[in-house]
Amino acid sequence: MTAGQSMDESIAALEHSVEEGLSHFRRLEAEAKIQAGKWGPRETLCQLVWWHQASAEGMESVVSGGAPYHIYASTNEMNARAVGRFSGQSVAQLADKVQQYQTRLIAAARALANPQAIVFIHRDGSEDSAQRRFESITQQWKACVGEIQAV
Repeated sequence: MTAGQSMDESIAALEHSVEEGLSHFRRLEAEAKIQAGKWGPRETLCQLVWWHQASAEGMESVVSGGAPYHIYASTNEMNARAVGRFSGQSVAQLADKVQQYQTRLIAAARALANPQAIVFIHRDGSEDSAQRRFESITQQWKACVGEIQAV
């Protein structure tokens, strides 16, 4: 996100990034390039879905007067847990989940009085605003899909 970018622009960037990513994951599944039991694109999608979920929950909590979402483990550990949480789910099921979380995420972001409100706290104590979460997950989608496409 660039300085001065509005929340609507951040939301549009995320929506575009996710739709591009999901199209790629669906194509890989249709081409039978996603294999169960082997670390690959499906596991990456599991991670992306979980970060959407955690971001939505953090924003929803703050909107309702609660605390930001707090991560108590390393990013690698959270990613591994995400793969376990979504084991046995197809790309189609994961795509449905990410779209549900994205709907919640956008609704919560629009309900926030201040897009700079802290909604996420990392293990090291660093904090993300709602707008920063959109930047982070947009970049995460672009980077992960880019890496998969490069293989």
